[in-house]
Amino acid sequence: MAEERISVAASSATVLQWFDQIEKQCGITLSYNPSAIDLNQVCTFKTAGTTTVGKLLKILLKDYTFKTTVIPPRKLVIQVGEEKFFTLSGTICEEGSSEKLYGAIVSLYDPAGKRQYTLSDENGRFKLPLPEGEYRLVISCMGYEPYEQTITADRDLSLTPQLKALLYEIDEVTVKSHKLSNSLDELAPSSMLSFSSNDLFSQIWILPGVTGIPTGNNFLVDGGGYDENQLLLDGVPVYHPGHLNLMLPVFNGDAVKNIVFHKGFFPTKLEGKLSSITEVNLKDGNKQEHMRTLSLDMPAASVMLEGPIIKDKLSYLVSARRSWLDLFDEFLSEEDRLNHSTLDFNAKLSYDISPSSSLKALAYNARDNYRLPIGPKEKISVLRWNNQIYQLAYNFSKGKLSNTTSIFYTSYTNIANANMLGFETDTHNYIHSGIKSLNISTEFSYSYDNIYTTRWGAKYDHEVYDLAVFGDTVRVRHEPIDQFSIFYDNLIRITSRLFTQVGVHFIGYLPEKHRDYYSIQPRFSLKYSPWDSDLFYLNFSRMEQFYHYLRFNTFFLPTDFRMPSIESYKPRSSEHYEAGWKHNLRNGSLEVSGYYKTRRNIVALRPATFVEDTQWGNYIMTGDGDSYGIKCYFYNYWHNWLLQLSYTYARSREWFDELKANGKLPSLYDIPHQLNGAISYTLDTHSTFSVGGLLRSGKVLEIDEETFDPYPVEEFRKKRAPLNYRVDAGYCYKHSFDDDKLLLLRVGLYNIVGNPPEEEILDFYSVHWPYNCMPYGSISFRF
Repeated sequence: MAEERISVAASSATVLQWFDQIEKQCGITLSYNPSAIDLNQVCTFKTAGTTTVGKLLKILLKDYTFKTTVIPPRKLVIQVGEEKFFTLSGTICEEGSSEKLYGAIVSLYDPAGKRQYTLSDENGRFKLPLPEGEYRLVISCMGYEPYEQTITADRDLSLTPQLKALLYEIDEVTVKSHKLSNSLDELAPSSMLSFSSNDLFSQIWILPGVTGIPTGNNFLVDGGGYDENQLLLDGVPVYHPGHLNLMLPVFNGDAVKNIVFHKGFFPTKLEGKLSSITEVNLKDGNKQEHMRTLSLDMPAASVMLEGPIIKDKLSYLVSARRSWLDLFDEFLSEEDRLNHSTLDFNAKLSYDISPSSSLKALAYNARDNYRLPIGPKEKISVLRWNNQIYQLAYNFSKGKLSNTTSIFYTSYTNIANANMLGFETDTHNYIHSGIKSLNISTEFSYSYDNIYTTRWGAKYDHEVYDLAVFGDTVRVRHEPIDQFSIFYDNLIRITSRLFTQVGVHFIGYLPEKHRDYYSIQPRFSLKYSPWDSDLFYLNFSRMEQFYHYLRFNTFFLPTDFRMPSIESYKPRSSEHYEAGWKHNLRNGSLEVSGYYKTRRNIVALRPATFVEDTQWGNYIMTGDGDSYGIKCYFYNYWHNWLLQLSYTYARSREWFDELKANGKLPSLYDIPHQLNGAISYTLDTHSTFSVGGLLRSGKVLEIDEETFDPYPVEEFRKKRAPLNYRVDAGYCYKHSFDDDKLLLLRVGLYNIVGNPPEEEILDFYSVHWPYNCMPYGSISFRF
C-alpha cells in the first residue's frame, strides 16, 4: 500500500490536509495518534509530480521516527515513536602538541543539509545533542586546516579530533567579540604592524571604540578611563599592567594561546571594571614533543621552552623575557642611556588527569626598574614595579555538567625613591603602594540539548590595599577588604535564529573599617539572525567598579591617587546599552553599532590644583558622566589583499556639582572622531607587506603645554591637543623547515609621518630618526 502512486500538486498545505489527500486519491484509511503529530505543520512542494505514499509520508513526517503497518483491507496504521537523542562531546586539540583549542566552530550537518553548531570552550571541549542518524562533522578554527568526519549517532559519542596547523597562519591572532561569539564568529587577523614581534594586542587598537597604545598599555574603550579596563591572565586579574617601556607588550606573546576582548556586553561571570575586560590565556605546553622559541626585537629578547614531562598527560611551559638595550648603557653617552630594565617570566604545568578533567598550575612575575646614575659606576633605583601571580586550577566535565575551580594569589607593588620624588623621610628611603589579593572561585555550567545552557558560580576574595600617605612624613596605610560574589547566567536558543542571554551577578563588598556595599549587576543580550549572513543584536550590561585611580605623571607612581571604595569614594557604576547589525561577507564582515553608557561616581582632579600631599579632599572632586557613539568596522580579503577599517564617532561627558556653572564638560577621554585602518598584501607564501595608521581628534588638555600650569576654572577642559595621526609600514617574512621549525623576520617603520599622541613618542632608544620616526626589526626562531 505504501508503494501506491499519488499525484502531488505544487502547493502548500498542512499535514492533516495532505493526509486527507492520500485518503481521497488512494482510497486508503490512515490511522494515527493525533496527539503525537503536529497536524497543523505546513509542508510545501514547489513542483508537481507523482510519488509513492511511503515517500510522501517520509517527507510529511521528516521530524518523526515512525513505522507503518497494513491492516486489511485498506487501512494503513502510522505508529509514531519517540525520537532518540544522543550527545556528541569531545575535546579539540592541535595535532602534534595536544594544545587545547578555544573558539573552534563545531558544525553538524544532517542528510538534508540542516546545520547545528557550537563553539569549543577554553579547555577545547564541546557538546552537541543530536537525534539518531548519520551526520557530517565539520570543525573549523582560524590558523588550522578544516576537519571533517562522518559519524553515526546510535549512542553517546566522545571524540578527540586533532586539527593540523597552517604554517603560514600559525602566528596570527584571533580577537573575538563576545557579543557575537555565540552565533557569527568575528575574525580579525593581525596586520603585523606591531612594534614588537610577539605583540598580540596589535590587533585590538584597530577595533572601533578603542584608543591607545598598540601594546595594550593604558588604552581607552567607549569613552571610559584608563583604569576602567581589566586584564585577566588565565582568569587572574593583573593590576596596573604595563611596562616602563610603553612599546613593550604586556605579556610574552610566544607563550599566549589566545586573547578574548569583551566590550559593550560582558559575560555574567565577569565583573569589576566598566569599559572592557581582556582575557589572555597562556598555552598549556606541548604534550607531544619538546619545542623552543627564541625571539629578539628592539624592546626585548625572549625564550620559551615547552614539552611533555609525561607524554600525552603532563606538560610544561616556561618563558622568560628581558630588555637588552640597557645592557649597553655603559658604552653610550649619558643622554642616550636607557637606565631602565624589564624582566618577566611565566611558568605553567598542565596535567590531563583524564580526557574530561585536568589540573593546571601557573606562576607569573614581571619587574620593571628605573635607575639614575649618581656616579661613574653607581646607580640608584628610582622606580620599581612588580606584578606576581600564582594559581592552581582544576576543571572537569561529566555528561552535560562542567566545573572549573581555582585558587590564586596576585599582587602589584609600586616603589619609588622618596627623596627623588621630593619627599623627606626619616625611616625609609622608599615609598610604596600596592594591592594584594587571595581568591578562591568555582564555576559550573550545564547544557541541555543545545537549546539551553545555564552557568552559575561563586567566589571569595580577600584584598589588602597599601596606600601611600605623604605630606610632612611618609607612611603606608593598610586597608583590608573582603569581597564575595555569586552569579547565575542563562543562554537560551529560542529558535534556530533567535537566542538570548540573561544573567545577574551579585557582589558583597565588605571593607573591614568602612561602610559595606552590595551590588546587583544584570546582563541581557538578544540576538536575531534572519539570514545566515546577518545578525542583529541588542545588549545591556550593568557594571560596578570598587576602585578609583588617577595618574598624575607619565608613569605609575606610588603617590598617584589610588582609592578603594571607602570613605566618601562610592563605587563607580555604569549601564551600557548597545544595538547593532553585523553582515558577513564572503571573505569578511561589516558591522555597525550604536551605544550609550552612563558613568556614576567618577573622580577627577579639581581645576588649578597642584598636588602636594594626600589630603585628597583638597584635590579630588566627584561627579557623574556619560558617553555615546556610533561605530563601524569593516574587513575583507580580495585575493592577496586584506583590508581592515574602523570609524568611531563618540562623545564622553562629565559634570560635577561644584562646577555647575561649567555645565556638561568633555571628559579627558573625549575623542569625537577616530579612524583606524590597515591594508596588507601577501607577496607570496612566505611574505606580507602592510601599511596602516590612525587619524583621531586631539584629547582634552589638563595643563597649559607652554607654562605647564593647570588651567583655571573658566578654561577648565576647553583646550584640546592638535589632531593626531600616524602612518606605519611593516614587512614580514616566514619560512618553515622540516620537523616544525619556523623562522620569522620582521622589519618596519613606526610613525613614518604623523603627529602621534605624546604617550606614543617617548624615546627609549638611541636608534631614532627625525620627527619621532622609529625603525624596528625582529627575528624569531622556533625549533
